[in-house]
Amino acid sequence: MTMSLLQLRALPALGTAAWVVAAAALAGCGSPPTAPAPAPAPGIPSTAAVGPALPAPASPAAAPAPRIAPPPPGTVMSSASLCESTSAQPASPRAMTFAAIAQQQFVAFGNQTMDAQGRLTQSGSAEGEDFRTAADGIAPWERVMAYWRAVDPEARLPDAVRHGALRPASRQFLEGALGQVSVERLQGMGNGLGEGLRAVDIQVATAAIDRAAVIDTPWSAAFISWLAQQTGLRADEFTFSEAHADYAASAWAASRAEAGGVPTTSALRACDLVRTPPRVGDLLCQARGDDTAPDSFNAIGNALMARRAGGAAVPMHCDVVVAVDERQFDAIGGNVLQSVTQRSFEFAPGTRVLDPSYYIGCDGRTATCVDRHMSLQPWSLLLQWR
Repeated sequence: MTMSLLQLRALPALGTAAWVVAAAALAGCGSPPTAPAPAPAPGIPSTAAVGPALPAPASPAAAPAPRIAPPPPGTVMSSASLCESTSAQPASPRAMTFAAIAQQQFVAFGNQTMDAQGRLTQSGSAEGEDFRTAADGIAPWERVMAYWRAVDPEARLPDAVRHGALRPASRQFLEGALGQVSVERLQGMGNGLGEGLRAVDIQVATAAIDRAAVIDTPWSAAFISWLAQQTGLRADEFTFSEAHADYAASAWAASRAEAGGVPTTSALRACDLVRTPPRVGDLLCQARGDDTAPDSFNAIGNALMARRAGGAAVPMHCDVVVAVDERQFDAIGGNVLQSVTQRSFEFAPGTRVLDPSYYIGCDGRTATCVDRHMSLQPWSLLLQWR
């Protein structure tokens, strides 16, 4: 098996003025700005700082998702019943497109793979690399910056550049400071020849700052939001956000609404992962954090509803189901081991639901229980395409 290596590239040396400005910026930056309200767009805009836009995915055109026939008038189905009946239906064209785009990004990142025991079996490219192996010539860090455009079309995120201080520096501030010491500006102010940064110096320093922001900021939810955008979902169908909890909470609210007979435009509903077989395109989700993190379907639902009401943040992670067979399923997630990673999950014997060893572990269980290593997480929530 071929293992890809990090390609370490030395940046060209910069003039003294660049490091003086950078040091001043690190010392005096402000807090990161608040992201604007997300608005999905047909494509990802290209900016000089971010790099080239990702090419349009070579996947089937997104088609309106077929809806499951509604129950007879006056009948209200429970959320569990809706989840169960939908899981028996084929995945919709949009769900298939959603999964296909995730697979394309997995390949572009070098096919990083974990087996069903949660062990890394093939490494790929890391988020901050500049090594360009994909056919489109886009570096991994440029891909991640493009994912962020689904959350922040104005390219202000990610903004945090950490440097050991109590609060991070601002990417916008640092890059703005570089423009203040360009050759053209300093010579226009009467400085002599040789003073200031050339355009290529500014370009290199800007790329270094962008790559630091990519490394310092979790981007797994931005990845999911970008997939939704590229699939053609509208803002009333999916909550584009840098936090998984925001779109998960919208799906949970949609489940409550449809169980009560209230129409909803959400593309996703919330289902109990312990009871619901996954289909291609569905999202496998977990809470993150310490031992007090929500570790069951009802617990995470309560936390999500409290967040919508102004409560505490709910750290989460979600992967996209991309393939299902009789024995297991594969799922792809962003920012998993600093890459776009595919991992396999086995079903419990004789079922089509996730084996408990992935969310309970093997303590006190039979000797045949399998250690899932890095895939042992409090998986509890399935976001199902409606």
